[in-house]
Amino acid sequence: MGRRDPKSGEGSPPVHESDPPTYDGLPVIGNTHQLVREQGGLFEAAASEGDLVKLRILGMGDLYQVSHPDLVERVLVSDRERFDKATQSQEDLGELIGQGLVLSEGELWERQRERIQPAFYMDRIADYADTIADEAHGAADDWADGAVVDVEDEMKALTLRILVKAIFGADIDYEDRGIRETVRNLQEPGQPAKQPVARMVPRWVPIPMWRRYRRGIDEMEDVIETFVAAKRDDVRAAQDGNDERDPGDDGDHTDLISMLLAATDDEGEGMSEKLLRDELMTFLFAGHETTATALTFTWYLLSQRPEVEERLVAELDEVVDDRPPEFGDLPDLEYTERVLKEAMRIYPPVPQIPRETTERLELGGYTVPEGATVAPSQWTIHRDERFWDDPMAFRPERFAGESDRPEFAYFPFGGGPRRCIGQQFAMVEGKLILATLAREYSPELVSDPDVDLSVSITTRPIDPIELRVERRD
Repeated sequence: MGRRDPKSGEGSPPVHESDPPTYDGLPVIGNTHQLVREQGGLFEAAASEGDLVKLRILGMGDLYQVSHPDLVERVLVSDRERFDKATQSQEDLGELIGQGLVLSEGELWERQRERIQPAFYMDRIADYADTIADEAHGAADDWADGAVVDVEDEMKALTLRILVKAIFGADIDYEDRGIRETVRNLQEPGQPAKQPVARMVPRWVPIPMWRRYRRGIDEMEDVIETFVAAKRDDVRAAQDGNDERDPGDDGDHTDLISMLLAATDDEGEGMSEKLLRDELMTFLFAGHETTATALTFTWYLLSQRPEVEERLVAELDEVVDDRPPEFGDLPDLEYTERVLKEAMRIYPPVPQIPRETTERLELGGYTVPEGATVAPSQWTIHRDERFWDDPMAFRPERFAGESDRPEFAYFPFGGGPRRCIGQQFAMVEGKLILATLAREYSPELVSDPDVDLSVSITTRPIDPIELRVERRD
């Protein structure tokens, strides 16, 4: 990506006294046409103008793109109280996930984080590992030698199955309930071809896409309500001594619903039915698509770099030999983790983290008004040659050992107190899936190697990335 001199000032942000530069656009619509045509290219071109650059987007207003780790640290950590969740995020996701952890603020967010955090401790994640491994192994068995697969579709289906079972329990009738089709309807407005319509047509207009979206919300709420009621009945039966389990058997309470029903804050208070619904919707939709995206681009990059694939398989042969990978193997799968991290550097699943200023402030020497959308950009910083040598090269060894790069030169899971609560779950899931499938199959890219991208709420290929999967000897 074309940038200022990477050696000047060792990447220190400039200091000015004025409004930040505005990236060239057209009258009235500003940079909207560039955003629709090539989102990632627009962000990179704007970053070449400075570490804080203003974009003008029709329907969104001004967007202040942040492209330096020091400024990201201010937004997400040291000055975080001066930045709220962006109004645009509320408008995009509020109806779906309500006041779940992604969108809630202040005291509510702190209370919910406290209640939920224990569900994502590593000993709890270990309880989910068998489900992850079993589902990954099942996906490997389903692939046919030499078959051509849409890798994004395959990874989304797999991570959704895993998350549904982690949330609702291993015995959920996933296919019979039509959960996958429901999730597709809920994700439709975020599809690259549908984003312009989703931006321009209000949700109250009864076009087919919004009707399917509303129906999808109702369907998922019905599933959540049914399973929450069943779990509450199990708890009551156990408390009353009316269940038929053996004495001393507490049943399986490792699913997320059971843990959230038992979760309390420091005053011993649990969450309301509405908050429980919001958190379950948040985990379902924030939890599976981002991991699927990371795996999609990992497979794409591996298909382009056979020497990286060869080293990955060599590690798998050494650590797991001829058996399926399992949770206990993960500490020894160091190169596997580096491969996944490097894929998330080049193609961050979440390309930006929009925030909104609560007051007029200075950032990077520039004035930013109150109510402005400020977006720390993983997309530009992860590809910045000031912090990454030959940034578009796929080099997992970058993540071996210590580094003198700034902390926020790499932040695929965000940072500060609001760092993604599911980070450890996502890494365990991603490593187990990658290890399981890469041990059995080699990917060969059969679609166009020049992938067009949608860089919006998440990073996605516009057209399918198709791989021929060849079973290893």
